[in-house]
Amino acid sequence: MPGPVSRTGNADATAGSIANTGHLHIDTAFSGTAHNVVQADIVNHFTIAAAPADPPPIPHQLPPRIADFHGRADALSRLNAEVERCLPVGDPAVVIMSGMGGVGKTSLAVHWLHTIADRFPDGQLYANLRGFSDGPTATASQVLEQFLRALDVPAERIPADEDSRAGLFRSVTHGRSFLLLLDNALDARQVRPLIPSVGASLTVITSRSRLTGLAVQLGAARIGLEPFDSHAAIQMLIDNRQGLPEADLLLADSIARKCGYLPLTLRIILERLAAHPGSFGACAAQIIEELQDAHAALDTFSPLDGDSSTELRLVLSWSYADLPHDLARTLRLLGLHPGADFSAADLAALAAVEQTEAVRRMDRLVELSLLEPSDRSRFRFHDLLRAFASERAQQDEPGAEAGQARRRLMTRYLSRIDAADRLLAPGRRHVLPAEEAGEPFTSYEEALAWCDVERLNCLAMVRAAAANGEDELCWRIAMALITPLVLGSYQADRHEVCEIGLQAARRAGDRWGEAWSLMSLGGALHELGLNDEAAAKDREAATLWRALGDAEGEGKSLNNLGNTLIAQGRLAEAAQVMEDALRIRRSLGKQREIAISLYLLGDLHAAQGNLEAAEQNYRESLALRASADRQTIGFALSGLAGVALLRGDLHSAQAAFGESADAHGDSGYLHGQAIALRSRARCLRDLGRTADAHATMATALALLQTAGDPAAGEVQRELQEFGRSSG
Repeated sequence: MPGPVSRTGNADATAGSIANTGHLHIDTAFSGTAHNVVQADIVNHFTIAAAPADPPPIPHQLPPRIADFHGRADALSRLNAEVERCLPVGDPAVVIMSGMGGVGKTSLAVHWLHTIADRFPDGQLYANLRGFSDGPTATASQVLEQFLRALDVPAERIPADEDSRAGLFRSVTHGRSFLLLLDNALDARQVRPLIPSVGASLTVITSRSRLTGLAVQLGAARIGLEPFDSHAAIQMLIDNRQGLPEADLLLADSIARKCGYLPLTLRIILERLAAHPGSFGACAAQIIEELQDAHAALDTFSPLDGDSSTELRLVLSWSYADLPHDLARTLRLLGLHPGADFSAADLAALAAVEQTEAVRRMDRLVELSLLEPSDRSRFRFHDLLRAFASERAQQDEPGAEAGQARRRLMTRYLSRIDAADRLLAPGRRHVLPAEEAGEPFTSYEEALAWCDVERLNCLAMVRAAAANGEDELCWRIAMALITPLVLGSYQADRHEVCEIGLQAARRAGDRWGEAWSLMSLGGALHELGLNDEAAAKDREAATLWRALGDAEGEGKSLNNLGNTLIAQGRLAEAAQVMEDALRIRRSLGKQREIAISLYLLGDLHAAQGNLEAAEQNYRESLALRASADRQTIGFALSGLAGVALLRGDLHSAQAAFGESADAHGDSGYLHGQAIALRSRARCLRDLGRTADAHATMATALALLQTAGDPAAGEVQRELQEFGRSSG
């Protein structure tokens, strides 16, 4: 028998409201929005026990430190003194390390922070701001999203604008103790929103700029790094060799001068010395001769950047010229990669070699200090080396071969994204025909993990394809990316790739690609709440699909349009459009698409107050679950839960919300999971399960406070009421 009407739902209400994601959610008794509320139960294989909330995650994002770090004793002493000065006070501290490219700012910062990391119990956050790289600079808004996600703030709780993100970040870090490394900053504006305002945190900023205004404003300690002095440079070169004759020490000094005393170039020379057979003196003399011979070749090159020395270019050019042909070509081909880091599989595509050979080459470049590992299986350049490699690709790689290498790399990414899409949304139309599909992923989870790791590189591929005139590849990569971006709630990224893909398809004269991009752009605009613009794109896409004779595409666009019309409250118009979409999809027999249309029709009927029709639609959608993706199943289950709730059947509602949370959690769609868990928790409260409700609300309060949610205060008062009533 249905339970009583609860504070969670209202028997006289229609169906609450329809979220932008296209599924039903129910308004509640308290104001604000409570995301990520969970109940005391087993959800997605995790058991949430009684009152103490799970501790917040502790990120460990510092890059690995250099094993043979040399010198900088004075700087390390000053840095340690700064920590001892600020930590007892309990206020956030800021250190700015400035100096020219290659002087060792990042190496020093990473080395030092690893030595003091255990004094900051809440973890370490790291961001490469790419302020002086040849690619796009990271924005404060992008880094804030990265940090908030690392701190377990649900994607749907992260605001779209930078100021709101900065405010949420300050709330999340309030009273906690973090280490932050903001590496390679361009200017003060880029880093100011990323600095915690309260708590015993330490933020270290590295930059080629002195950031004087920021230092004055924050009272930051400033460490200006200069190249090594002669003694430190010689000690680095001779390493552990003892008792060298004066003549050898003079040779070491001569090499150090030609390196400009820069740690980056000295490290490259040190690797060269280690590889040379024979005595130190003989090796050093040969290296000096090679450096002198290379100097004349530098006249045709412009400086790598405004504050790098000629000696840096000298050493890089000499080292490059000394590489075997295969490694030299590897270095310059990697300079064509648009992403921040890369895998051996990327090099295999660029160089058209087997992956085992790519691994060998990358390991050798790491040994020569020309590459550095970013984790166990990925690699990156120092910014100056990236600029050098890119320059060498332009100078030494024939244009046709460089273009072919880029296309091989982009084609690899298209193949992997398409393969991931086939697992994440198996019934969806895919950008590659089945006969061109690449090697499949072994599981849903593997595909989702690959998309997470490679997301930034995928976005870089879309931009690079557009910039290099690879328009067909561009729009196809963009459209294949839609599902993983939706699952990760990367709405701004989704909007960007849809816009880029649309322009690329139009430049290519590909009407099919144009229609697909228009359709996807309409969905992206809808998710951003821009429903007037979304409806216009949906209509334009449907018209173009119809002109192309593509009924499947027309049905998709009409379905999107109906969803947008529901959000606008134009329910009668939405009903006609969605019936047309369902009719088209039934005629084609596309089971996944039919399931999507059915749950959205359920949302429409629920919004109209027709609960019988809504329930029928949701159940019909679930009957096709064998053909539907996990996200669609989650929406249909959530719809059924909402219907049960409006009928006062709390037992059925809480069970269905739990199933919906499981489905969304399995899909990786955290936004849907959070909504379903929140609704289930409220049902438990109204069922009178006081202990479970108390534990659930205690967990909810911790999550809401971490996320800076405005509903946290009201939930806290509710917890106090539970305590009084149970006492």
